Amino acid sequence: MNEISSVLTPVRHGLVMAVLALILGALWAAYMATHHEQLHGAFEAQQEKAQQINMQHMMEGMNMDGMHAADQHSGHSHGSAQTDHHAGGNEVHSHSGNLAMDAMQRLLRGHIHFMGIGLLSIVLLLLVLSTGLKTCWKNVFGWTFGLGALLYPPAWILMGFRTVELGPQAAEASVLWLFGPAVGLLVGSLLALLVVILLEWSGLKRLRLFAWAFS
Repeated sequence: MNEISSVLTPVRHGLVMAVLALILGALWAAYMATHHEQLHGAFEAQQEKAQQINMQHMMEGMNMDGMHAADQHSGHSHGSAQTDHHAGGNEVHSHSGNLAMDAMQRLLRGHIHFMGIGLLSIVLLLLVLSTGLKTCWKNVFGWTFGLGALLYPPAWILMGFRTVELGPQAAEASVLWLFGPAVGLLVGSLLALLVVILLEWSGLKRLRLFAWAFS
């Protein structure tokens, strides 16, 4: 048992974060299962309220167009600007045709990514352990894969809660500050691990050029 523990030490922190991601994924699935109707109902009520506000804004825009109809030249120009503004500003494209459904799907993807990336990170960290990298670099992989597994899924959940309020596209843009680092950590780690495997497979790791990376 002590031997296994010593072998896992370089990436132990990454394994802990990956397992934590699995736990969070299971807990989030349980929460969604027990609060599904409550969440969906809240999103539908939020969507209905947003539609009412948009309709009110459209009516106000139409009234303003009517008030300026007397002046044909200026009124026509102003009315066109108002119509374009409301058509562009309030138009929201839903992926499924229903914003509440889009929001629920994104919440579900948070659970799926927690489980999938958590499990994938565990497998990849075990692969990192099998390489001839120095301990310090294995330690780095532990942080990058572990943090990526913990940061990426919550971005989907946060985006889901913002979907009805902001619209699908704006909700995506609002979580780029979290998506960006998470994707960077995961993709960067995968590419780095691929390079390590290729160097070992080709035997190039024996070159003095790579002495800083391999034992």
